[in-house]
Amino acid sequence: MTRNAKIVCTLGPSSDDQETIAGLADAGMSVARLNASHGTTEQRKELIQDVRAVDDRTDRPIATLLDLPGPEVRTATVESPLELADGASVEFVEGKEATSDRIGLSRSIDGAAVGDTVLLDDGHIEATVTGVDGGVVTARVDSGGELKSRAGVNVPGVDLDLPTITEADERELDLAAEADVDFVAASFVRSADDIYEISAELEARGAEIPLIAKIERADAVENVTGLIDAAYGVMVARGDLGVECPLEDVPIIQKRIVRECHRAGVPVITATEMLDSMIHSRRPTRAEASDVANAVLDGTDAVMLSGETAVGEHPVRVVETMCRIIADVEDSDEYDELLEQRVPPADETKTGALARSARFLSRDVGAEAIVAASESGYTARKAAKYRPNIPIVAATPRDGVRRQLALSWGIIPKRAVHTGESADAVIQDAVQAAIETGAAESGDTVAVLSGMMTELEGLDTANMLKVHVASETLASGRGVVAGYAAGPLYRVRDGSFDEIPAGAILAVPASFDGKFSGDTSKLSGIVDEHDGVTSYAAIIARELGISMVGSVALPDVADGTEVTIDGERGVVYAGPVEDADRR
Repeated sequence: MTRNAKIVCTLGPSSDDQETIAGLADAGMSVARLNASHGTTEQRKELIQDVRAVDDRTDRPIATLLDLPGPEVRTATVESPLELADGASVEFVEGKEATSDRIGLSRSIDGAAVGDTVLLDDGHIEATVTGVDGGVVTARVDSGGELKSRAGVNVPGVDLDLPTITEADERELDLAAEADVDFVAASFVRSADDIYEISAELEARGAEIPLIAKIERADAVENVTGLIDAAYGVMVARGDLGVECPLEDVPIIQKRIVRECHRAGVPVITATEMLDSMIHSRRPTRAEASDVANAVLDGTDAVMLSGETAVGEHPVRVVETMCRIIADVEDSDEYDELLEQRVPPADETKTGALARSARFLSRDVGAEAIVAASESGYTARKAAKYRPNIPIVAATPRDGVRRQLALSWGIIPKRAVHTGESADAVIQDAVQAAIETGAAESGDTVAVLSGMMTELEGLDTANMLKVHVASETLASGRGVVAGYAAGPLYRVRDGSFDEIPAGAILAVPASFDGKFSGDTSKLSGIVDEHDGVTSYAAIIARELGISMVGSVALPDVADGTEVTIDGERGVVYAGPVEDADRR
């Protein structure tokens, strides 16, 4: 199923084996999230290996996102949940033990003052500080409830003087660099400086890993523009955000962040409690379905599942449900109207201008896909920024880039090994990748964006946009005489050209060992099953100055079938390739 919005799934006890991970991938997962706030570093290392094993077996890429714990405060581990009664007095102190009247925390909250609010477990339990004595904070429980192990602790509006990178983060950054994960999510960041600090730590480990800035603090909302500029992508982490900020503000904050990321061309993930009831239920609530639908209509790049797939009873079913909701929204007239209404203006880059032009050009010529030949993924992400109403196929030779693009809106990433060093070779390889994904068929019109021209020796074109007719590769061999040739394919049998029309591509089977007879000038190209560059057909091709492919197994097509040959790359294509008229 082809979707524009992608799905991020958190792995956990319900989904920590290869069989379930493969099931999530088949259901529609694009990114596997590993939450470092739970489990051990060694468990995550094994999970990354499992995800990579599944990625190797699937057609669609599966990226890994390692989510740092960050400077969080959590309650101690308890054997069984504690009951905190309304009106009870409790003490919060740094430590590893917890009782109903003295709760151990992973870090002290002695920066709080009398009258401050302490929220536990995403605000399900609320208390007011009544005293601070050294490292002990005393509070009155205003809204009690059941407190489980390692519940999150928030003190809204209070700077607890926590470090940007904790010891736990250091261990996870070591893992990220060692395992070469595709993304690292930075938790509880406040400003762009935090992103730069974490990036420096990764660079010190020899890793260049894109960072996702999690927006879950009030000061992060205030500094969101700088965070968008500094990070590769953004996550709207609505759980802590709804605790740190007034709950009623979160929907508008979400929409504003998604809109700002869209305008900047930065991937954005909408997260937390999207289908939360499906942790136990086989069906979501109507409100949850609407929540997912609205995030898609807002233009989010991805929607995220947390407990639903990490500890839920039906992880694969949850992804299937989310996939259906996304597909139904994206098939609506309302969605198409929003795509047309929200095209950002062209940015100051040449690639951005061409990518925006590709959006409207593809619409005007009836293209089936936009094909982006992209070494780093930059060109493909620029194409996604302008939200075309057709798929974007990103052809890249880098496997890591292929996985990273799995997060971006509307992109179908495909690894493409370039078989030549010319611009035409790059384009043909990219278009072949689009055909292999099913986004285009041979004979379809596609718009090709190439951001790899500066990588090719002797070319001074930085970027290129062109309309192209897609052609499927029928066979590959060895280039003998360079150049393009297009025409009907005819096999030579007894050497006579009497029944071969002018402009034909001559096919020479390995069984032929005679001489040609007739007017050789009618040939436009030759395809030869014989090996080497000194065969009889090769000598004729060089004498005539026509393109030729040798050492090739002739495609099983009828005489008269239109083909194109590329004598430089040694490829035979189905149908007439547009570049053939330049031979």
